Amino acid sequence: MLAGIDLGGTQVRVALARSDGNVIASIKTKTPSLGTPQAMVDWAAAEIDRHRGREKVRSITIAAPGPIDIKRGVLVNPPNLPGWRNVPLAAMLAQATGAKVHLANDADMAGLGEFHHGAGRGTRNMVYITWSTGIGGGLIIDGKLHRGGHGTAGEVGHMIIDPNGPLDACGQRGCLEAFIGGANIARETGHTAAELFAAAAQGNRQARMMVERAARYMGFALISLTNVIDPEMFVIGGGVSRSWSMIEPTIVETLHSSPFIKPARRPRVRRARLGDRAGQIGAVEWARINQ
Repeated sequence: MLAGIDLGGTQVRVALARSDGNVIASIKTKTPSLGTPQAMVDWAAAEIDRHRGREKVRSITIAAPGPIDIKRGVLVNPPNLPGWRNVPLAAMLAQATGAKVHLANDADMAGLGEFHHGAGRGTRNMVYITWSTGIGGGLIIDGKLHRGGHGTAGEVGHMIIDPNGPLDACGQRGCLEAFIGGANIARETGHTAAELFAAAAQGNRQARMMVERAARYMGFALISLTNVIDPEMFVIGGGVSRSWSMIEPTIVETLHSSPFIKPARRPRVRRARLGDRAGQIGAVEWARINQ
């Protein structure tokens, strides 16, 4: 038996699966209602025990927001989980369940979910991008998740687009997230990204221009990623992807505008299919691979 946990600032989702990765149960609760890391561990362990039947859960993956220390299984200091500083989450859950526990980046796990069970099925080289409050990514290279030498590969949102651009929370100037991350859109416009996209859909000219600018910046990022990674497909998820009909044409047009990327090697651009389930499905898959 396997388990995947998707830990977010709003919700925690737990999926139970057979050893082949087939999900048999999914449970969720609101993260603030749990309060502390220990309360989250106790809740997750209890739900896993309640749904596992007579089978023992041997491998669990926690998909968590960064920054994390993958090797030590420590949640370092995630911005959307205030107070959860230097939490040895993997060891805590291992003690509570007796299972082998892995801590992994949430965008990596969502990308793995989309690769195996979502929009990326059938590819060998895929880049997943989550575009919401922030911007993250997961890289699949030659059929395997690529995490880099220190486990931090895929930080798409922190590619520098303009070194003279706005200061991002990461400390850099002009990175992609500083221009088009939802939090920065809200700071610049006084409206949430959802409100901006809603206004654009209703025909507001200024809102439409800002949405098109955001999509164009994403398109420029895809050009750079194509030249470095040469993927077959980009899969875009996160809250902004709900406005797919508004962003997709400009993203694709910008990507195709590169004279260096010839038509024969242009990657496809697809909307993610798994929605909010991507993280837990990917976490189950990682637990299966590493059981």
